Amino acid sequence: MYIWRIRKLTITYEIISKDDEKIVLKDIEKNAFYKIENTTPFNINVSPFLKEVKPIFNYIFLDEVPDVLLFGVPFNQGSRAPQSQVNQFPQLLREASLKLTQFNHYPISKPLNFYELDTQQKIDCGRVLDLGDVKSFDNHSERVAIQKVSSYCVNSTLPFICIGGDHSYTYDIISSFSKMDKKIAIWVVDAHNDLFGNPENLDHGNVFFHIAQLPFVEAIVQIGGRGFRTDSQLVQHPKVVQITKQQASKEKITELLEKYSHLDGYLSIDMDALDPIYFPYVDFRVPNGFNNNELLEIINLIFNFSNIKAVDIVEGSVGGNSSGGDYDIPLHILIRILNNLFVHKGVKKINGIIQ
Repeated sequence: MYIWRIRKLTITYEIISKDDEKIVLKDIEKNAFYKIENTTPFNINVSPFLKEVKPIFNYIFLDEVPDVLLFGVPFNQGSRAPQSQVNQFPQLLREASLKLTQFNHYPISKPLNFYELDTQQKIDCGRVLDLGDVKSFDNHSERVAIQKVSSYCVNSTLPFICIGGDHSYTYDIISSFSKMDKKIAIWVVDAHNDLFGNPENLDHGNVFFHIAQLPFVEAIVQIGGRGFRTDSQLVQHPKVVQITKQQASKEKITELLEKYSHLDGYLSIDMDALDPIYFPYVDFRVPNGFNNNELLEIINLIFNFSNIKAVDIVEGSVGGNSSGGDYDIPLHILIRILNNLFVHKGVKKINGIIQ
């Protein structure tokens, strides 16, 4: 039974759910439920381009300013895979996160925290606002909708993470950084270089050819390329540095991180960077990829040297059981990225040294 009046706000409540009109709270001490009016203060002026969903980890943020923003991009129109279902990845990852449900507190938010048993570490992710999933609106295309939401995130100056979706939308996210009037470096962990294909049509197989044309992008460093290519598929670009899986040593990556440490950064992670043994739920599997720990080491190394402003995780797909552990690896990656975005928020580094 719900009760409309709540006790003094000195009591801590858990935020159980919310909709446009009301918020449901739980009195932790009395195990009683209450409803209050939803007057969420955080102003989201791109709401028409967002679909409200159950937030990641069921963590509902109601305060004025979060530490990190998150949104899903459930699109697949840029994929070359017939009947690709990468558009379902944001929902699958959110479903997988519910095994780590954390009800936020009211009236004072608590940060999103996790404990890693293997390392006995507390993983602090700060206060995370899940904006929901991007959606087309009125006569606007999906790409325009993505640009609207990502521009909103860039203008907020908050670090943010996007969950895709196919890799082509990375172009729309990065395009939004043109407003910052700064040169940036793009760090990509991917089994493919995504430079090959008809340059007239933007898709996930040539997205970095198009990103390289953006004048404010100074460098694109691609880590993890592997497999076979034909002569025509061996595409080079003066802005693009390619490090194969075999070449991806800490020393080699650090050398490039130091070279571009004066630039703000963007990190893009394609789930096929992982070996299919660890994560097979992608459209284009390539053997001999990274294991989970190797990928996390690369992510941590990039964050330690570069001023990463935003991240995307793309190209995950269907085929696994979201509640049975099949998506635990991308979930682990997500948690570590949230932790890095929060810990390094507002910290300026050059050559890995805090300025």
